Amino acid sequence: MQSTPPTIDGISDAQDQARIFLQQQLRFSATNELRPHVTLTFAQSSDGKIAGSGKKQLALSGKESMVMTHQLRSLHDGIMVGIGTVLNDNPQLNARLLSPPLAVDRLPRPVVLDSMLRMPITSKLIRNYAEGNGRQPLVFCSASADPSLQTGLEALGVEVVRVREARAEGQRPTLDWHKILERLHRLGIRRLMIEGGASVIDSLMDNQTLVDALLVTVAPTTVGPDGFGFSAPLPSRQIDDEVSDWASVASTNFGRDDVILWQK
Repeated sequence: MQSTPPTIDGISDAQDQARIFLQQQLRFSATNELRPHVTLTFAQSSDGKIAGSGKKQLALSGKESMVMTHQLRSLHDGIMVGIGTVLNDNPQLNARLLSPPLAVDRLPRPVVLDSMLRMPITSKLIRNYAEGNGRQPLVFCSASADPSLQTGLEALGVEVVRVREARAEGQRPTLDWHKILERLHRLGIRRLMIEGGASVIDSLMDNQTLVDALLVTVAPTTVGPDGFGFSAPLPSRQIDDEVSDWASVASTNFGRDDVILWQK
C-alpha cells in the first residue's frame, strides 16, 4: 500500500503551481509510430554543471522544483535513469511528493539503462515492486551482459531487455538509443521522461533530435571548474524560427530555482 506523502514545509502551493505551469505550457507531440515522446529534464548549477567531480551526483534542485519534477513524472508513462543514478542515489522514481498519492497503476514505469546488469537486488525499485508500491522495473542491458545476472533480476520480477550497442568512431560503445526507444514504444510507453544521470544527459544532449521537450532547472548555486557539464550548449532562450530546432520556450520560478521549458 502507498503511504501518505511527506509534508514539505513552506511549499503548500508548489503542486498547484506546477500543475498549472505544466498544463498551460507542456504539450505532447502527436503519436510517433517508432518511439515515445521524450522529455529530458535535469537540474544544473548557475555555472552550467550537472554533477560534481567524477560525475558525482549533486543535490541542486530546491524543494519547490522537486515537487514540480514529481508533478512532471505523473504526466509520463515511463521514467528513465542510468545505472549510475541507481547505484549512487537508490531512487524510487515515483511521485511520492504529490498529494493525494497516485495509485500504483498511474505511476510511471521505472526504466534503467544498465549495460552490464549492475543493478543491486536490494534497490528500492525492486523492493517497491515486490511490495506492491511501484511499477515493474524495466532494465536495458548490452547483448554481452552476464546471463546469470539477468536470471537473478528476472527472478525478482525485473523485466530485462538486451539491445545492441552503438559504436561511434573514437568513442566507447553505448546502448543504441533508437533501439531502446523503439522497444519502449512497443511496450506501450508513449511518454518517456528521462532524468539522468550525467552520462545519460550528456548522451542525449548530443542527440537532441531524439528529444521533444527539454525542461531544465537552474539552481542559484556555483559548482566550480571541477564539476561536470555536458558538451552541447543549452538552446537559446530567444527562439529564432530560421535557425532553431526548438519551436517555443517558456520559463518560470519555483522557489529559488529558474525553470526553462523548450519544446519542438
